[in-house]
Amino acid sequence: VFIPFLEIMSSEYIATAYWNWISMLVVATYLVDIALEHVHLPRRMALALLLKAGIVRPEALLACFMGLCWLLSMFLNSIAVTLIVTPFAIGLMNAAEERALVAAEAAADRAQEAGQAQAGAEADGRREAEKVQTFAEGILIGIAYSASAGGVATLTGALPNYFLAAETMLTGHISWVSWFAFALPISVVTGLLAYLVLYVRYVRRLRFQGIPRDVLEREYSDFVAEHGPVSRDEILVGGLQVLQVILLVVRPFTFSVWFASPHGESLMNDATVALIPALLLFVIPSQQRLGESLLTWPAVHDKFDFGLLLLIGGSIAINYGFTNSGLSVALGDLVADLIPKVSPFTLNLVIVISVTLCSQVLSSISTASTMLPVLSSACVQAMVNPLCLMLPATVAASFSFLLPTASPPNVVVLAKSQELGRPLRFRDFFTNGLALTVAAVFVGSALSLAMRRAVFGEDDALPRWACEAASGRCLWVEVGGVVHGERVASQACIVDLVSGTMCRLWNGTSVDVTAYV
Repeated sequence: VFIPFLEIMSSEYIATAYWNWISMLVVATYLVDIALEHVHLPRRMALALLLKAGIVRPEALLACFMGLCWLLSMFLNSIAVTLIVTPFAIGLMNAAEERALVAAEAAADRAQEAGQAQAGAEADGRREAEKVQTFAEGILIGIAYSASAGGVATLTGALPNYFLAAETMLTGHISWVSWFAFALPISVVTGLLAYLVLYVRYVRRLRFQGIPRDVLEREYSDFVAEHGPVSRDEILVGGLQVLQVILLVVRPFTFSVWFASPHGESLMNDATVALIPALLLFVIPSQQRLGESLLTWPAVHDKFDFGLLLLIGGSIAINYGFTNSGLSVALGDLVADLIPKVSPFTLNLVIVISVTLCSQVLSSISTASTMLPVLSSACVQAMVNPLCLMLPATVAASFSFLLPTASPPNVVVLAKSQELGRPLRFRDFFTNGLALTVAAVFVGSALSLAMRRAVFGEDDALPRWACEAASGRCLWVEVGGVVHGERVASQACIVDLVSGTMCRLWNGTSVDVTAYV
């Protein structure tokens, strides 16, 4: 609303932030998420997995919930996964707590009949119930942490990743499959670190005996009684989810090549192929609900979070405002002056630490939407490959484990925990998140550097495609020299916006712009 009044840009242009290919990608993935929840497939999968493996031990139960959330968050959305799995986990833990209290009462009654003291049996029951409550805290925090870690792996898994894909400078250089190849190892290691931290706190120290199998069997029996056996609808919706993932993986090598303009420009991006399975949900008839499709508009209306589109659009609008007002250039110049000529790992570490600290206070969404345009401008001024700063910054925005308000999954489990016997507290996130955040920062810095080089294969110098996307601030000149320790035949030259006639090479030499225009 205020951007046009401040004469930063027109209403027509700022409106494109709220509805673009990023918005369509969100809609496509969210519709499949809703369909999965509509047929109750994630909950059935969780119960079946628990019973199939005979899981009752706390370490295995924690691994099951965290592993399921981590995997689902890759291909769905970390917010949706947290909303789906958390109520099931709370119901399971409340049932286990109730069983512990009932067992304590039964033990006290038996002690009374035998003429023994009831206090000991009741105290044992209360202690076991308290252990269940404490372990329930670990389960919910594990759901939030694993959803955040899993969301790192794909462009559709976490909101900060959407903002990276929306960056104008990186258009055409970040795809679903390239990001997946880059971020998967980081996601795996972060998920394992989260499990290790929670294992030490809630399994090894707590000495909790686990959840009895009969609790799981009762939960599954109640679920089957309510929803019946596996249906054709569940199989079809699960198949469409798999199809969506396959289409996103193969799109750069198939559809983008097959459908191109006469000039060779691709006519398709990830949003187009992601919408194909989403549309099929409204076409394929349901077997459970005769006369209806697998997904209906009333179900979408009830469960689709339209506020999420406004949140993403508003963040992208702020991003546009930063860029068009020149604020990103001003702040980027400041950041560029602070970037010393240090080793790539040190640069990665500084970026990851800075963004991680900001995300704890400002939230992962606010941090990504404000920091990415600044770093994009800083890359040009410092003549550094934008991937060097923006890839680790995007990953670090998801390292928001320290505070309950730092990420959407944290907020969800904090709100849902009010249904537990003992809700989550601020210190529960802080004490668990501190060690995890520190470990994730160092591991994430090293892995993001290694995977950037392995997947994108670019050096640290500002590449030609980034220079040409820098809106008149950069000129690519046929001047040889040494840039970042590599000898080159041509390189970027940063235009002096004051004079407009001179530009600066990597080694500080000034060059007359008119000779190359």
